[in-house]
Amino acid sequence: MPKKPAFSKDLKAVQEQYTDYPYPLRNPEDEKERLIQLWGSYLGELNHWLYAGGENFENNFRILVAGAGTGDAVIYFAEQLKNTNAEIVYLDFSKTSMAIAQERAKIRELKNITWVNDSILNVPNLKLGLFDHINCVGVLHHLESPDLGLKILKDSLTPKGGMSLMVYATYGSTGVYHIQTLMQMVNKNASSRAEELKNGWAVLSGLPSSNWYVKGKDLMNDLSMGDIGMYDLFLHKQDRSYTIPQIHDFVANASLNFVDFTNYQSRIVLRLENYITDQTLLAELKKRDLVEQQAMCEIISGKLINHSFYVSNQKSSIASFDDLDNVPYFYMIHGIAKQIYEYLESNPNLVDINYSWKSPVTGEELKITLPVTSFTKYLFKHMISENISFREIFDAIMAEIGEKIEDKLLVQSVKNTLSVFQEAGLLLLRNKNVRQFGISA
Repeated sequence: MPKKPAFSKDLKAVQEQYTDYPYPLRNPEDEKERLIQLWGSYLGELNHWLYAGGENFENNFRILVAGAGTGDAVIYFAEQLKNTNAEIVYLDFSKTSMAIAQERAKIRELKNITWVNDSILNVPNLKLGLFDHINCVGVLHHLESPDLGLKILKDSLTPKGGMSLMVYATYGSTGVYHIQTLMQMVNKNASSRAEELKNGWAVLSGLPSSNWYVKGKDLMNDLSMGDIGMYDLFLHKQDRSYTIPQIHDFVANASLNFVDFTNYQSRIVLRLENYITDQTLLAELKKRDLVEQQAMCEIISGKLINHSFYVSNQKSSIASFDDLDNVPYFYMIHGIAKQIYEYLESNPNLVDINYSWKSPVTGEELKITLPVTSFTKYLFKHMISENISFREIFDAIMAEIGEKIEDKLLVQSVKNTLSVFQEAGLLLLRNKNVRQFGISA
């Protein structure tokens, strides 16, 4: 356990903010009509990215939601795991936020949540035990020492455990930090949060189109929450952001392993092929370290306002295409295997397929290009059931073709085709002995 320095305490103004303005804005009565499903927190995603495809979540699995706010992640986890012996621990220092989350759980009749009204920084004294998964989204960047906060969480993780984290991104949030600085100047004599808010709304109403925040405001929806969103976005008293190299340093300094980004949009945005059309330059830049490549993409794009990512105590936690006991399955958009199989059956001479779909999250049209090999049609044909392993698929392909094919050739074909879907957030793997999970993201 790292030595706790004297300065490691929650800023009083931050705790008071979340007591007066619990975040995010939620009405418990809405639980009767809908379940908020969170990208990156679907059990199938956690299993694929953090537990190599082999986690059933049925052996007293323990989850800590650190800085749980009004309860989105806690409710989603508890709903997915309500018929298991898993335990979800809610931790937050705002009694107001916790009361909202508790009312949401009550309406859903969720009994698998333990409620703790306290600070992340006090976790070493709470004797909560170790956790298989920790969710800490939008919290660490509000601590005086985010590094200490992450190390405290790391010490609460089982040896095979993993975390879902989110911190603000520097370049996409540039305009936000301009407004934060402006608000500090405007409100230096303000005597209350109410006065700060009044002044803040007055300033926002007069921003010209040349303002950097105005140029990028479509990337953010915080102000739809009114005063709560305004205060959290522009009037926060403790806030920092990270570039991609900085998040890798942040993770490494806590002796954790960076796994990947939880959001497919980040994985797609951070590809140099999207921006560099000069093939000679692209080939040269692709020789660089992946972190450096992604750092360039973050600056080029300018659209990432946060970094959501998985970290793990394990050096290798992602389900592998090389493990023939793994079952590939599509989620978010179903029927993909059948669509592609039928298309290839009708168009046998294709060398690649341009596949497009609308994001179920943003509604934007996304496109990927799939290379086609002599095995591709059969791969998708036998994936239609979404419940058979690679070994079973390979056996079926060889039986249908009538010849023996080396596993390594089939595995390479699978990687060339399905890894594109994995990166795009449409495909996951699970071990054949792991159940199929409900309630997808």
